[in-house]
Amino acid sequence: MKRIIYTILTVVVLGAIMYSCKKDGYFVGGDLHNPKINLTTYDWLKSNKDGVFDTVIMLIDKAGVKDKINKQGITFFAPTDYDIYNYVQARSIAMQRIDPEKKWTVDSMIKYELPRFADSIDMYIVNQTLPNDLLTENGTKYKNAKGKDVVVSYEPTDDPNLGYNEASSVRPRIVYFSYLFQVLGNNVPASDIALPVGVRTRVQTSNAQTTTGVVHVLNNSHILFFYR
Repeated sequence: MKRIIYTILTVVVLGAIMYSCKKDGYFVGGDLHNPKINLTTYDWLKSNKDGVFDTVIMLIDKAGVKDKINKQGITFFAPTDYDIYNYVQARSIAMQRIDPEKKWTVDSMIKYELPRFADSIDMYIVNQTLPNDLLTENGTKYKNAKGKDVVVSYEPTDDPNLGYNEASSVRPRIVYFSYLFQVLGNNVPASDIALPVGVRTRVQTSNAQTTTGVVHVLNNSHILFFYR
């Protein structure tokens, strides 16, 4: 448990430094230079040298859902430890409106929320492989493993922080994972999705093709479970 606490604190203190200094495509965004990975989805997340999935993997193990993310032929939109931290912070803020002494922690999740975690991990799973070359700019609607609608898109960007260079004729493209709370009208492009209809989450690393499926890693500003 000390390791969990250390991981979360490291996320808070060093997040900005890691994000600005890392240049191998993992934190900067975009797709992997070599998408083929000779590991299962679980093993690839667990092997991350920066440990940004340590708490995610711990919760997956304790909730007994390793087989879900390792199911053959799925796409997993993987949250990171940052996203868990954002969730426990948001829960704590909500609780403290009623009782300033209350707080929600990773330990609270382990004690009270493992069944919810086991069920809600399905929000991030689509039961087919979605590599980048199958995605479109306007997005396509899919059912996640909970039977809810999500939209996955692959959109060009002019953001220099996401790889855009005005000297290049090629615009970088970024994957977005949009979770829908309401019915999305016909012919609505993914870029127009906004609350209360849904939430768009940018993928920071896309197109990881493991031996069991495809992984797109959600960015570090996401809040686990799309909590709001």
